[in-house]
Amino acid sequence: MKWTIHELMKKVHSNNEIDDTFDLRSYLTEDFNDVVDILPTSVSGYFEYIKEEDVFAFYLHIKTTLKMLCSITLKEVLVPLDFHSDIYFSETNEDDDIHLLDSITIDLKPFIFSEIITEKPMKVISQNACENYEEEIEELDEEEIVENSPFAELKE
Repeated sequence: MKWTIHELMKKVHSNNEIDDTFDLRSYLTEDFNDVVDILPTSVSGYFEYIKEEDVFAFYLHIKTTLKMLCSITLKEVLVPLDFHSDIYFSETNEDDDIHLLDSITIDLKPFIFSEIITEKPMKVISQNACENYEEEIEELDEEEIVENSPFAELKE
């Protein structure tokens, strides 16, 4: 999923189809504390070069499965993702939706991973997570509220 701009210019009129499956595990870091794993990712679609705007446009269909932690039990939950995404690149065109090229290559993998992270749910709950769930609600009286207030020391 990495090409030079010259390769893309050659392929744009003859072989602009994309159909590949690859591993994105290397992009998972400790910063993603709710995502345990990412299974092989399937990407299909095509790209085009829009000469008037000096833009490479990739129209992609992305399918993968994430292993995420349940928000209640911390059990692993499989989360299938299946979505479409358009990703744009340019050397000159400055727009909020267009990624500026700083070299002669386009590597789609980090951008696809970014799209996956954007599409993942904020939290997941496993199938039987709420069966034995009990919420503990602690009630404070007025004196405890004042004592525990971070503003208790401030005076009017």
